[in-house]
Amino acid sequence: MRFKDLKDGSLHNNKELREEYKGSRSYGVAVIGSEHLFVKKGLSVYFIAYKDAERIFRRVRRVQAMMCCDNGELEIEYLVVKADGRELIEVQLPGQKAAKMMMEELKGTVSGVEFSAP
Repeated sequence: MRFKDLKDGSLHNNKELREEYKGSRSYGVAVIGSEHLFVKKGLSVYFIAYKDAERIFRRVRRVQAMMCCDNGELEIEYLVVKADGRELIEVQLPGQKAAKMMMEELKGTVSGVEFSAP
């Protein structure tokens, strides 16, 4: 498994990251570690240290959906990480319930990061 830093794209292969990742809690592709936020993408795991993130927030997008009997709207939840004045990554979460649980856990784990959308 390759670990890539979200800020600069550099590869890391240290034991501490692997151990933190293994002991972390997963919400779909997003994984909450004790000091890092991990995002699984393909064969790589992207990460950012909480101290390097400026803002972590949920984004909800409404998508038109054609169903068998009518048209409707689906709400898709995303996790967005912002650092250095730009959005580093946006990943889809499994649903509203998981997104809310994840944000509550992040707020209890991380200090010094904003959790509201800009």
